[in-house]
Amino acid sequence: MRKAFELAFANAYVFGGSHPIFKEVDEVSFAAPVDVGDLLVFNSRILYTSSNQTERLAETDLKPLVRVEVECWVTEPETASAKLSNQFYFTFAIARDEVNENTVPSELRQIIPANIDEATRMALRMKADRDQDAY
Repeated sequence: MRKAFELAFANAYVFGGSHPIFKEVDEVSFAAPVDVGDLLVFNSRILYTSSNQTERLAETDLKPLVRVEVECWVTEPETASAKLSNQFYFTFAIARDEVNENTVPSELRQIIPANIDEATRMALRMKADRDQDAY
């Protein structure tokens, strides 16, 4: 889980261009066990961004949010196969750059899905986040 967080943090940092602030980790799904000595491959992607204008995490907190997905795959080089083990969903707010005193714009670059699979993944995550916010 630590490796997944570190990868998500780095991905959010590169994408946002400024230091990300960890806000939350969503439900973690464990699809397959990871045994000691297994070879793991992590994939990280920015699912979508939001301006946080309607999603105030604090009364004065209007930082843009970055939603990151990390997948963990157990790889078996002998059989040239891999199976999905875990999925993690992290949310980061992008802070202003303390060094340059620049502020991050209220909106980050928007993610445009390249195919139907990416669009479906994005839509399902947006729906899950909206449903979670409703509670």
